[in-house]
Amino acid sequence: MVGGGLAGLAAALDLIDAGWEATVLEARPTLGGAVQTLPERAGDPQPPPDNGQHIALGCFTEYLRFLDRVGESGSVLRTRLALPVIGEDRSVFAIEPRPLALLRYGHVPLRDRVAILRVLRRLRSAEPAPGETFGALLRRLGASDRAIERFWDVFVRPALNLRSDEASAEAGLFTVRTALLGPRANADLVLPLRPLGWMHGDAAGRALEAAGASVRTEARVVAVNDNGAVLSDGERVAADAVVVAVPPRESARLLGEPEPRLEDSPIVSVHLWFDRPLLRTPLAALLASDAHWVFDRGALTGHRPERGQYLTVVASGAPELLEVRGRGLVERIAGQLTDRLGDAELLWSRVSREPHATIALRPGVVRPGPATGLPGVVRAGAWTDTGWPATMESAIRSGRRAAQHLLSIVSDRVTA
Repeated sequence: MVGGGLAGLAAALDLIDAGWEATVLEARPTLGGAVQTLPERAGDPQPPPDNGQHIALGCFTEYLRFLDRVGESGSVLRTRLALPVIGEDRSVFAIEPRPLALLRYGHVPLRDRVAILRVLRRLRSAEPAPGETFGALLRRLGASDRAIERFWDVFVRPALNLRSDEASAEAGLFTVRTALLGPRANADLVLPLRPLGWMHGDAAGRALEAAGASVRTEARVVAVNDNGAVLSDGERVAADAVVVAVPPRESARLLGEPEPRLEDSPIVSVHLWFDRPLLRTPLAALLASDAHWVFDRGALTGHRPERGQYLTVVASGAPELLEVRGRGLVERIAGQLTDRLGDAELLWSRVSREPHATIALRPGVVRPGPATGLPGVVRAGAWTDTGWPATMESAIRSGRRAAQHLLSIVSDRVTA
């Protein structure tokens, strides 16, 4: 396994469970890939911040199975979908997958709320036009600009890491049909109760080693072939098959392929400790703010600070924030929070940026599957063609799909 993110870890677990020997080679000091807990610094509140607040939904079945496999099924809080959304006037209305609740969503006029229900019904059978964005599809079905900005984007943007007017209609349709129009439990919120690094990379590493796998960190792979991998120090790691589970450009380089025509979409997170509580719920969305989502990290992880409140703010698909550096970004986000939630003094802050957090699923994007041009070498990653947006669920599915592809190749060879 080249890459110890969720995709590589899922592939390794499936192959180990199928009776194979497995070696995981990860360039970073820790496993988990894009799902990380930041290295602890002096003065950090406990637990140290994650590189963003990754959350899941009830429809993330393979992700939940992965947590169970690594012994961390008890490290999440599963609750019915009720997303508090805070408006510019500090009013709060929740997004819930129930008609009566949607009719009470006061951040848009009543006629828009009625139209939201009508559009949801039409989305069940809607067919996107070639090259259409999800926003254009929503307007074609009767949604207003105001409803898209103040309702649809609140749900779609964190799922796709793009606004509705940027994301492909196919990706938006899949998200809404799977989460909002599927079985009721599909829309459940699944919130982490422990630091991401502990309950993903660390736990998976222990599970793999307990099953007999070899796990090597700080092992950067510079070349792969059907005989194994070559590390940056020249060491050759022999293997009968290889799963390349790394980001798109690195994958292309290792596989000798043209660089994929995939655009990145960033996530910026700002971690703030205030001297008094500001947020009354475990999480909330803010309209017309750079602080798209705010999470009470102290409460969610069971580590409320002795004083005040420990929050994580996440901005999805906002590349302009990558250009705002240091103290300026902290002051901008903290100021927007206190303007909206109440006065408070900032005691501590930390910023984490993921410029390549996900791929941008714009209209026309084509994603590769697990097969490569090299015999015995397959690819995996949340960015590959799993049918899902580039989420933790997609990463796990891609790893399992890569493992199954290898197992089928071996089965075909034995049969032949």
